[in-house]
Amino acid sequence: MTDLFENPAPIEVLTGTGPKFLDKHLLHRTSRNELVRSKAELAIAEKLHAMGVPYIYEQPLVLGGKMRWPDFTIEDDASGITYYWEHLGLLSDPAYAQRWATKRKAYLAEGVQPVESANGAERVLIETTEAEGTGLNMLEIERLARIVLG
Repeated sequence: MTDLFENPAPIEVLTGTGPKFLDKHLLHRTSRNELVRSKAELAIAEKLHAMGVPYIYEQPLVLGGKMRWPDFTIEDDASGITYYWEHLGLLSDPAYAQRWATKRKAYLAEGVQPVESANGAERVLIETTEAEGTGLNMLEIERLARIVLG
């Protein structure tokens, strides 16, 4: 918990995955009354909700023997496909990028296939990104949500 302009103010928040301590300055509430970590996650959550894509925010998942929390888990009962949607907003930070590389390897080792090459996979990884100098591309978010909708 860091804040460049004010001291962090941790508060305990009850979420679908249990109690968490979050900085009260970094909370964003969706129209479904969920707390998400970033404005980009808020935008993705709102788009998924508006398009009728049911999701669970930060549902625990064991990958490689370690507990992980995908940003969004979408289970499509009709097709039997589970989508794990990860938004990567800080890839310009080397430590963040390294943590993501490790987590991505764990997804792949568990047989989760990237959406671009998922042909028939039962577990699919969706990755959205932001980079320094670029923002969130909502047309790309919608395109990916349409893949989930089939």
